[in-house]
Amino acid sequence: MGLILSYEYRLSVPPEPVDIKVKIKKLRSALGPGEEGDNLAVWTGNMLARYLWSYWGETLRHEGVSWQMFMSMLKEATGFIVQWALRDAMAWDELIRRIIETLERKKKSDLTRFLAGLS
Repeated sequence: MGLILSYEYRLSVPPEPVDIKVKIKKLRSALGPGEEGDNLAVWTGNMLARYLWSYWGETLRHEGVSWQMFMSMLKEATGFIVQWALRDAMAWDELIRRIIETLERKKKSDLTRFLAGLS
């Protein structure tokens, strides 16, 4: 694993899952044209999500993030995942940096909504 990119969650960069990227590309080619095919290819089987959870799950659970919350947060990074997996337009380290930023932004947003509901 690489450098820790997150102060808040202390998440590091896992090795790039080239095998998952290849599977997503193969699945995408079988789905035909259209943006919906991109989303289906990225999310069918939750391959990348399960991979990331295998590295980050214990840390995230300790921070109060469940698998379901992680999935919800990760869905917001779908465009970035498409850029990495299907377009080869984003490096793995950059994808991970953006995913972590998305997780942290979503956590702060949820906390703000919760605190606003208390007043």
